[in-house]
Amino acid sequence: MSPQEFKNIWTNDSKPLSPLTLARLHRFSLSKPTIDFLTIAGLPTHAQPDLSFAKDVDDTFYGINKLTEQYHFLDKNSEFEKYIVIGSCRDGDAIAIDRDSEDQIVQLDHEDLFSPAYFNNSIEALADFLILFRDFESEVLKDKKPEENLQFFNFNNDQFDNLKKKMLISDSKAVTEKGFWKDELDILLSIRQECFGKK
Repeated sequence: MSPQEFKNIWTNDSKPLSPLTLARLHRFSLSKPTIDFLTIAGLPTHAQPDLSFAKDVDDTFYGINKLTEQYHFLDKNSEFEKYIVIGSCRDGDAIAIDRDSEDQIVQLDHEDLFSPAYFNNSIEALADFLILFRDFESEVLKDKKPEENLQFFNFNNDQFDNLKKKMLISDSKAVTEKGFWKDELDILLSIRQECFGKK
């Protein structure tokens, strides 16, 4: 998905996109496609499932920064220099660009010395997944009362299978390899079974 396509599709005033300035990105040695995406479209400040992304601000945790700048005790270990943090997950794990792996997106486990897990193969694929999950949520909650929060987990097999199929087409590794999105799909099924008895 191109940055302009993402910008056109992501029309959500309550979760706006936050493009970053070129001046803010020049020190990170990112690829041109990644820089183009972050400057033309950016990522939403918040997105489901409980993700937050960097804003165009001078802030160690709310802006885009190296992992070693957020956690100074890591700055003596060169293996962490490659991670540029662009957001965080609900549990506080960092979402980062791995400069040494062609700007692949990874999740860094803050409870396991920031060990990496697969997130997406590129920032474009990450944008695809945000749209797919948003559309899945909208479809599931259609005609349901807003106060019934757990109804998000009352999806049918066709809705789930359609989401997974589209994810596989966009970035199959994100669905088949242990990491954020595979875990998220497993969580959806687990909560659905617990709350609604659906297998």
